[in-house]
Amino acid sequence: MSDAPRRARGRAWLRVVPIVAGLAGFAGAALLFARHHPARILNLVAFAGFGMLWLVPVRIAVLTMNAQGWRALFPRGQEASLALLTWLAFVRNAVNTLLPVAHVGGEVAAARHLAKHGVPAPVAIAGIVVETTVTIFVQMGYTILGIGLLVSYMGDAPLIQRLLWGLVVALPVGLAFVLVQRRSRPFARLQRALGRLNRKLAGEATDGETVDDAIMALYRRAGALAYCALWQALSLAGGAGEFWVILHLLHQHASVRLAVLLESLVQAIQSAAFMVPGTLGVQEGGLIAIGAATGLSPETALAISAVRRVRQVGISLPVLLLWLRAGRAPSADPHSRPG
Repeated sequence: MSDAPRRARGRAWLRVVPIVAGLAGFAGAALLFARHHPARILNLVAFAGFGMLWLVPVRIAVLTMNAQGWRALFPRGQEASLALLTWLAFVRNAVNTLLPVAHVGGEVAAARHLAKHGVPAPVAIAGIVVETTVTIFVQMGYTILGIGLLVSYMGDAPLIQRLLWGLVVALPVGLAFVLVQRRSRPFARLQRALGRLNRKLAGEATDGETVDDAIMALYRRAGALAYCALWQALSLAGGAGEFWVILHLLHQHASVRLAVLLESLVQAIQSAAFMVPGTLGVQEGGLIAIGAATGLSPETALAISAVRRVRQVGISLPVLLLWLRAGRAPSADPHSRPG
């Protein structure tokens, strides 16, 4: 008996779970806002006003640094331009933020776009897999920094212990993820199990063995990995700059220490909740918990989250619409030529 129906059921679950998680997250976020004086939260957000436009150049800087780190992983002669990768960094963020794709749909879209515009499909897929892995480890280091800063606010508290236990679990999982990529040839195994997986990912027939070879070749380039990690760390620092700007816009005491703490721990919480589209509800709950430890009221924490949501939708929605339009007319993409 063919296992095609079983594969179809598996794909259906992959579509249903993010939708259910997103609806639950939206309900949770709405409940948090309803319980914590929504009028006060709106008044705080109103303080920001058109000042929120300052978040646009900050976000451009953050994603450009992210793209520069990603670009370091492309082999010589198969590079993509920084302009193209920056655009795709916006696309990845927009797809993962606004669509029910469990924070992987943006990576799939980017791989397909790179393959259509001159980058070999195995290189495109390998670059995204390795860049994501490097980012995970950089975020772990950043989380350790955030926990250290949280200690300066709280001392030895249950929240800190839970975060440390989360890192204890996450580190071996991350190492196992790298080991699987390097030793177990996962793309070849997935291709044999699911059929032409990489045709779906990259828009063309791609041998899983070739993708695995490309991944292992990237892991042998220690200098490129270090350069990628450096730019990802700078990108996370830029994310702390966004929190610093938001605190100023809300007329709150803004310090570098608090901004770095918020960025590092919010990133950690969001990464753990990758199955929830846009981390709806997770960002809000996490900011309330961190705010309670650092002296921010729940209303202020939710106002910070609301300003971030305005920035997310204000940037990601136009990007997503442009992306969909470019998908119907590929020649209209001004950054479509690798450099």
